[in-house]
Amino acid sequence: MTASGLVYSRVTRTFNGTVTITNGGGTAIDGPFQIVFLYPPVNVQLVNALGVVDGSPYITVPAVANLAPRQSATVNVQFNNPSNAKIQLIPIVYSGCFN
Repeated sequence: MTASGLVYSRVTRTFNGTVTITNGGGTAIDGPFQIVFLYPPVNVQLVNALGVVDGSPYITVPAVANLAPRQSATVNVQFNNPSNAKIQLIPIVYSGCFN
């Protein structure tokens, strides 16, 4: 997994970037793929979160049913950070559904 740097948008007043996941294994991995952001700082919100699991926001990588070996998929992230706190999160990728 790799993440771009975050860029501030004066229009939306959010910090925007991307997260890319890559299958480094030798076999395909079935989706859907969720990226959970552990330990979000107080007042920092993942604007485009699809939900929360165990207190951490998550997004789903759109339109990816599986990842073949060496295949990648990218998803946009958008954070609201009114206090300008340092945005330091631990992203974890899950395959399959939470329920």
